[in-house]
Amino acid sequence: MADSGKDQPPPYVQGGYPPQQQQYPQQGYPPQQGYPPQQQYPQQQGYPPQQGYPPQQGYPPQQGYPPQQVYPPAQGQPGQGYPPQQYPQQQPQVVVVQQRGGIAPQTNAVLAWIACLCFFWPIGLVAVLKANEADKCIGRGDFEGGRRSGEAAKKWAIAAIITQVVLGVVVGIIYAIYVATVVSTVYGYNGK
Repeated sequence: MADSGKDQPPPYVQGGYPPQQQQYPQQGYPPQQGYPPQQQYPQQQGYPPQQGYPPQQGYPPQQGYPPQQVYPPAQGQPGQGYPPQQYPQQQPQVVVVQQRGGIAPQTNAVLAWIACLCFFWPIGLVAVLKANEADKCIGRGDFEGGRRSGEAAKKWAIAAIITQVVLGVVVGIIYAIYVATVVSTVYGYNGK
């Protein structure tokens, strides 16, 4: 550490580094530290008056601008602006949508899915398709078609349940006859 002056920071000066020269303060702004002051520009006085434009109604006069001169309309020319235009008055159109029946009919989709998954599935599948058709009809706003398809889905689901029950009873009877036949031949029951 032979040259310890290079490793030290510059000395602290009150008011910032480098010290600012206060000879050109800007109006309304505090002096910025670390930047040279900017030159002052002379205060501007607004734009020169324009000829021929009347003052706008409803707007306050601008500060720093002299009022504008108003010229009278020339001979044979219309006054300020254009005559008011007439637009035809259109009545708002009201569209009335009437829904018949009020609430949407049932699609019986749950019953159809239960019939398809738990009972005789070929007929249950038809019930699911009818329930889907009912849902599409209701989505289109066709409540009557939705009601008809929902009732058809319910009928097909009931048919699937009844078919499964009947088939179960028939298969049970056939199985019971089979078991009785096997038992009778194994144990030699002759009926005597």
